[in-house]
Amino acid sequence: MISDLVSQHLSQLAVKFDDYFPEDPREGHMWIVDPFSVDPTKNDVALPSHLESQLLEVATDSTLKLLWGKLDLGSFWIAVSKEYPCLALRAVKLLLAFTTTYLCESGFSIVATTKTKARNRLKATLEATLRVSLSPIPPRLDLIMSVKQAQVSH
Repeated sequence: MISDLVSQHLSQLAVKFDDYFPEDPREGHMWIVDPFSVDPTKNDVALPSHLESQLLEVATDSTLKLLWGKLDLGSFWIAVSKEYPCLALRAVKLLLAFTTTYLCESGFSIVATTKTKARNRLKATLEATLRVSLSPIPPRLDLIMSVKQAQVSH
């Protein structure tokens, strides 16, 4: 009785899982993860024929094989882009689809902080505040402070 209920529940979960994840996103794209172990002539590769031939060339290139062991995945495909720009572009576009939403979340947090009552008195626009807050370049406070003149009371 309990085993029947568990079995039924698991089959319902499997159906729901298939609804949420209808296909494996890696299917046809494993060549990106390891271009040297995937056979382009099989169904492991979802590429047009001209890119399939480029992938075959990459898979047989001994200098790229040496780079494969030394570089991370993104750096490897950037190195491949010098010789095979179309194939590398396809790989990088698929890799970028899985990046984090860190910058977007940072932007929302900064907007929320900037829009508080305490910050409403700022004269800078929201756009300028976001630009400064989200910039990867750290401010040179020493340089800013050296240019600034001290105000003396009259």
